[in-house]
Amino acid sequence: MRWGSIVALLIVMAFAVGTGVVPDAQPSARAQDATPDAEAREPAVFRPLAAGSIEVLAPGVANVLLGRVTLAPGASVPFDPTDPSAILLYAASGELTFSVNVPMTVARAGSDGTPTPPEEVAADTEFTLSDGDSAIFPGSMEGEMRNDGAEDATAWVVDIIHFTDAASTPTP
Repeated sequence: MRWGSIVALLIVMAFAVGTGVVPDAQPSARAQDATPDAEAREPAVFRPLAAGSIEVLAPGVANVLLGRVTLAPGASVPFDPTDPSAILLYAASGELTFSVNVPMTVARAGSDGTPTPPEEVAADTEFTLSDGDSAIFPGSMEGEMRNDGAEDATAWVVDIIHFTDAASTPTP
């Protein structure tokens, strides 16, 4: 396993621990005695699904992670302003409301399923993504993602972080 993959995994785990999002456990095949208590559920679950590294913009490596996040009704996840990762998010079900301190562009789901041309969203303006909508979030921003609805909301997430390998030049 390359170091980049290990770093990507550590970043995901740090995100999960720092934001209260709990990585999804591996599924097991066991019967359930009763319906789980609603209070026992995790409010937000992030499940990493695929990851890898690719050389880009030499000298550098980008770690790319595909995952799925599910937020229970009333749950919220803050963005880490120290995280330089760019995030592409696709809303799969339910509605997710965002508030971020940077200007954004959002692509809405078209009637045939293809995204519409991106629409501008001003900084510090709340916006909602529903089934088929998508947005690209820059790194190092403040804000939150939350589920204001009555049902779970699920999104596919691609997290991209670019590391440079350029050697630093010491100052005399």
